[in-house]
Amino acid sequence: MITPRENLLRTIRFQDADYIPFGMESVLEFYHRDARFYSGNGDPLADAWTDAWGTRFVRDANRESYPVYHPLESLEHVERFLFPDPFDPELFVEAANRVGAVDRTQHLILFNNPGFMFVRSWLLRGMENALVDMLEEPVLYETLLDNIFAYQETIVKRTVALKPDIVQFGDDAGTTKALMMNPALWRSMIKPRLKKLFDICKNAGILVCFHCCGRVEDILDDILEIGADILNPLQAGANDLAAVKRKTAGKLALYGGIDSHTVMTANAQTVARLTEHVLDILAKGGGYIAHPDQGMRYPVENMEAIRDVVCKAHLTINSVPPRE
Repeated sequence: MITPRENLLRTIRFQDADYIPFGMESVLEFYHRDARFYSGNGDPLADAWTDAWGTRFVRDANRESYPVYHPLESLEHVERFLFPDPFDPELFVEAANRVGAVDRTQHLILFNNPGFMFVRSWLLRGMENALVDMLEEPVLYETLLDNIFAYQETIVKRTVALKPDIVQFGDDAGTTKALMMNPALWRSMIKPRLKKLFDICKNAGILVCFHCCGRVEDILDDILEIGADILNPLQAGANDLAAVKRKTAGKLALYGGIDSHTVMTANAQTVARLTEHVLDILAKGGGYIAHPDQGMRYPVENMEAIRDVVCKAHLTINSVPPRE
């Protein structure tokens, strides 16, 4: 039997996996120092903090974090705004030391870069302002994106130098009903910059995981075109799972697909039946990583129900040819 590490790689590559992975098994996740802005800048006990970009975060009563201050008050100030230094020699010290201690025969290394492009723009400007900027100040907004890109390009190159197996780019752009912006705006403003950053990883033989919550069907062809290997998550309530599977079969591995609201609120028997239904849609042909479609603190018995169904499921992979 192959190791969990090899099984996950085979699943992502639409090769001969032994079983359906439950979550990102064998994966160890790393961040550079300033990429931990959703989690207290690395301090899990922090109630309030300011990230390296000047965005202020707080935790609510459920210990969930959200931004309360956006430092770029006007796009007219974008050229004078002080961006963090991507060449800071301390950014990767801790992560590099930890990566160096990993047994790479047993584990895959994933570097996570949350809030990458569009998300960083609204963390700086505020959500409503950023969406209005796209329409009313497109030149200045793209200047902001260019400055974000310049930072992220250096970060990605430094990440690649540590030879991870997977780089995850987090850039939520969807709601449960649609993209937050017209798909044409995403294609003209966000997509080309993501493509250049994905290419840095792809050219180094590193897998790309694209994290984008919400409805992504309208840009699914684009996600395939720019070279993502994994879509995380496939949000069940926002997308037609069968339609997404048909379009991505043999091309893009899918993570999630099990409705988080059901997993959070229903009993274990209902969750088990839902999991069986999702596996029937997504697991055939391989390329599926089973998990709820959001990262939350779920009832233990419901997660065990998912795991039990996944462990018993038979994976049929021969109906879809391997991706070239």
